[in-house]
Amino acid sequence: MLQRLRALLPVVLLAAAADGLWVRHLYPHRGPEAALAGQAILLWVSYGLLALVPAAAGTWLWSRSLGRRWRGGALGPVLPGRATERFSTPERESALAAGLWIAACLAFPLLAHARLDSYTALGGDTSALAGPRPWLEVLGILLAVIAAADLAGRGLARLRPGWAAAIPALLGLGGLVWVGFLGAAAGAAPGAPPERGERPNLLLLVWDTTRSQSLQHHGYDRETTPCLSRLAEESLVFDGARSASVFTLSSHVSMLTGVYPSHHRTSLARQVYRPHVAPSAVETLRRAGYRTGGFVGTDVLRAGTGMIHGFEHYDDRTDPPVTYTRGWAVLHDLQSVLAARFRSLHFNGLPHWIQDFQRPASEVLDRAREWIQEDDPRPWFCLVNLYDVHWPYRPSPEFEERWVDPYDGPMDGYLFRSDRYVKGYRPDERDNAHLAQLYDAEMSQMDREVDRFLAAIDVAGSHTAVLMTSDHGEAFGEGGCYEHQEVHEPQVCVPFLVRMPGAPPEARGRVDGLVSGVDVAPTLLGMAGLEPVAEGGALFAGRDLLAGRPEPDRAVLVEDRDHLDPTANRIALYRGPWKLVRAGVGEGAAFGLHDPREDPLDQRDRSAEHPEVFEALKAEMERMRGIWGADDERQEAGGGVDWDAMRALGYAGD
Repeated sequence: MLQRLRALLPVVLLAAAADGLWVRHLYPHRGPEAALAGQAILLWVSYGLLALVPAAAGTWLWSRSLGRRWRGGALGPVLPGRATERFSTPERESALAAGLWIAACLAFPLLAHARLDSYTALGGDTSALAGPRPWLEVLGILLAVIAAADLAGRGLARLRPGWAAAIPALLGLGGLVWVGFLGAAAGAAPGAPPERGERPNLLLLVWDTTRSQSLQHHGYDRETTPCLSRLAEESLVFDGARSASVFTLSSHVSMLTGVYPSHHRTSLARQVYRPHVAPSAVETLRRAGYRTGGFVGTDVLRAGTGMIHGFEHYDDRTDPPVTYTRGWAVLHDLQSVLAARFRSLHFNGLPHWIQDFQRPASEVLDRAREWIQEDDPRPWFCLVNLYDVHWPYRPSPEFEERWVDPYDGPMDGYLFRSDRYVKGYRPDERDNAHLAQLYDAEMSQMDREVDRFLAAIDVAGSHTAVLMTSDHGEAFGEGGCYEHQEVHEPQVCVPFLVRMPGAPPEARGRVDGLVSGVDVAPTLLGMAGLEPVAEGGALFAGRDLLAGRPEPDRAVLVEDRDHLDPTANRIALYRGPWKLVRAGVGEGAAFGLHDPREDPLDQRDRSAEHPEVFEALKAEMERMRGIWGADDERQEAGGGVDWDAMRALGYAGD
């Protein structure tokens, strides 16, 4: 047993280093993380201790059977001639065999899991595992691990005593030092020196999942957002704002590129932003001399999606560093499988109690404040995404006590994924009101954090412009809908306000007319005094809202193309008082004409009463979407999709 414990140390160090280096490779912008090195060691020590039993059994079986025949093999190394007499002893052979068996017992499940995981399809579909091919590949992995261990053992057995353990241990320690302390974070190169004339700092503040009807400055009767209300008094407030989509990633990409999802083609099933398809305003600002930083509260906006493009600094780590390792992925999926059988491991639909793919506003804003206050003479552009009011709704006890009435019903902030929820139960008005109050409490808590942040960076006294908006809204039972997987008004009506430095009278007040998330990019460039054209001369679908008020007949789109089933796609076209909704795809698509002022839930089709308006809007929808060529509507899995995160956040099934 003592020999196996000694053999465990170099194996664990090497495995932890390899896993940590893999994370550094995937997330180079994060730089060295001492916590990652330490947590990886703890994880692999745990795995190593679990591997001791099968490793002991394997060593014993090998020594009693194949090890005697396969002389010189790694799992029972015996060296010929004088080398055997000089270096090989029974104790050393036993220790080396134990170490290699431990390594094999660690490597095989990790590699097998990675291969089997590649067979899971959209939404976690595992039907492909029913065929023989995945399991034949797993068998091949097993044989390859045994062969690799044998080759490693042949080499290690020829080393002088002590080096067989020292070399992997030293390699592991070296790798862990690099993971935790060496190297530099990767990011975009600094832009050119700023041009003459002081340009304002730019703060893009995105309150994720914030619907306008739950905000004071849009008429809400609960005073949950006093900070935002004060900011609105100093800003241009656009009352007719609509999100570009109802999925966090595609909506943010539309904000930064100024084009609709049908153009940039980022979606739930294709979570990759491609700058050559739709250039980003962030890159334009960087090249104009701005230092650019992004700080996000959700894994949906992780750097690997391409959201990092143009940012010199990007902060996207939402969970403990170890949760990004391959070793943790095995634990995550094991827990998910067991949760399907044992309710006690369900964790209200979350993958694990220490991993939820999101982080609180306080942490995001602290990181952003530290970056903003760095000693750098350049003006800055800072994207801040705050994810607190997104599902699940979990306010702190302080804010829950203040804003949530006593309630003893079956619904809580985890909604239909809650351990308390009984399948088939249909929430009533009291349940819906409780959910909305939990949301209000989280909104109030986030508002307080933003108030502290704006005071800390001295927005009022600095040369800083602020654009505040949201990527989509949220529903609490309106029309039988929850969360944000439809295009009804609660899910697409969002706040949109612009505060210029000093906020002169002409830069304050309420603005009527339709505006969209695609207006964010050109408006940011306009605030910076730059031409509202993206890098490379690409034109925006949106417009600079500081250059003029929206015209009364302007048309804007909301594209909900973020479903695994394309027949669930919805596209809404707004123009004047009307809203045209297209549901489904191809020839089977259905259209409806609605008046959102009287029918915010799209329940009454007015197309028969206004056929001219109906046909004109259908033609306008096709014209707008046809600008960018064919839209095949198919949801094809692309790179960068993290289905664990999508399921945990409610985007790909419960």
